[in-house]
Amino acid sequence: MTPANKNYLGFGLIGLAIIVVWIFVMPAWNRISSLNDAIAEREDILSSRSDILRRIEELNTQYTERSEDVNRISSVVPKTKNAAELVSTVETITSQTGLQLIEITMGETGSSQQQGLKTVFVELGLTGSYPSLTSFLDLLEKNLRLIDVFELSASQAAIPGAQTILNFRIKANTYYLGEE
Repeated sequence: MTPANKNYLGFGLIGLAIIVVWIFVMPAWNRISSLNDAIAEREDILSSRSDILRRIEELNTQYTERSEDVNRISSVVPKTKNAAELVSTVETITSQTGLQLIEITMGETGSSQQQGLKTVFVELGLTGSYPSLTSFLDLLEKNLRLIDVFELSASQAAIPGAQTILNFRIKANTYYLGEE
């Protein structure tokens, strides 16, 4: 073989090697680099999900640590509308203060400004003395359930020969969460 043929054969083999690299090795190289990018992206997703799970565990431990507080809050604003419990509370307070419960009217007024908080309108008709009314309002304020009195009216009862007895009309709102 002549030196020129050896040179041609060498250039031919180098050219063939470049073509083989270009056809077979470069696509594999590109695929490996795209797979490395996908692996890095998946690792980011995995670490963010691990962070989320860790935060959920932290919140769960905080919830269990504060379950007593959650129970107190659920007593102030119960999950469901419980008319019997509300009537029972009002009757107990009126009997403790010496007022007489004549009438109670309840109706749902819809949602409050906070999402999920629903309002129940309560109107009470009471009879008794002014000191009994102040005691009633004091006990209503100290009651565990949240009750907002927004209107109070009083008139004198027309009972001849008796002590001064007043008729009271109290309008209030009470709340519940209204979860489905």
